[in-house]
Amino acid sequence: MAAHTRQIMIRENRIIIALLSILSVIAIGMVLYQTRSIILPFALAVFINYIISPLITFFERRRIPSAISILLAIIITFLILNFVGVMIYTSIKSFTADFPKYEDRFNQILQQILQLTGIPEEVISTETQGLQRFSVLANLKGFSLSKIIVTTFSSLLNFLSNTFLVLLFLFFMLLGRNQLARKVQLAFRPEVSIKIAGILNNINRQIQKYLLAKTIISFITGVLSTGILMYFGVEFALVWGMLTFLLNFIPNLGSVIATALPVAFAFIQMNDLVTVMWIFILLVAVQMIMGNFLDPRIVGRSLNLSPLVVLFSLIFWGWLWGIVGMFLAVPISVIIKIIFENIESLRFISVLMSSR
Repeated sequence: MAAHTRQIMIRENRIIIALLSILSVIAIGMVLYQTRSIILPFALAVFINYIISPLITFFERRRIPSAISILLAIIITFLILNFVGVMIYTSIKSFTADFPKYEDRFNQILQQILQLTGIPEEVISTETQGLQRFSVLANLKGFSLSKIIVTTFSSLLNFLSNTFLVLLFLFFMLLGRNQLARKVQLAFRPEVSIKIAGILNNINRQIQKYLLAKTIISFITGVLSTGILMYFGVEFALVWGMLTFLLNFIPNLGSVIATALPVAFAFIQMNDLVTVMWIFILLVAVQMIMGNFLDPRIVGRSLNLSPLVVLFSLIFWGWLWGIVGMFLAVPISVIIKIIFENIESLRFISVLMSSR
């Protein structure tokens, strides 16, 4: 009887813990959303910290002082971000100069699509009242390519405006990176500090392995995509390749967008449907080879995250922090999973998050 009562109490405690965890996640989500102007640059600084830490270690092994190694790594990071920003700015400027040409071509394609649907010419014309009766067609006719550009780049430009704050967080974070282990030892009992150190080392190892692998795969994918687009004469091929590199850090959804955008642009730029189809086939082939062959072999299953968890994290962090949140979704999920693995009462959540 006592054993049965104990089992009921354990089950009830687990239910209470699960409900409290859900409420805590909701509360934390609201706090993160309201404080995103500060928390997001900090999260980005942590993300960049994982990327450039091997570079700092490389400098330190050459007997360069730690402070100078950090400064060199930050300067290199700033130059890369500045290069990306200049590339995006010049591309937008060039695109804006040629905008009437692309918009005219876009409107021609739209007219052809509407005509293929069998809609009478007088309904398509903006001068007739028929168009006003079809709200969907009215929206299509009022659709402007400029709206896509503004929407697409607004998040990115907002991110670039916070670059200084990100670098500031990053600098102080890197200065204190070697002091964290010592502070943990001073703050906790030996057995607790050893456990915390193990958790931190596990997080660092998995995140750095994931980011290094994704960087290599995304770079190769971006180079191959740029080469394909240049071969077929697609304008802004370098920008599309850079965008492919960045979007491949977003699992699943990123590769779809990285393929769809240059193909759609090539369709607007060119009149040759066969060429556009070849571009589409080759870009999809690159994504499939990288995603299904190289990615599993380089990244492996070390992250052990359920695909459903990855999808949910993309939706949640994307809603919370926009496109930057999608970049951070997998690393954040890995950190949460590792922390839950080491807390007895929350270990069952870690099991639910795993892929096996």
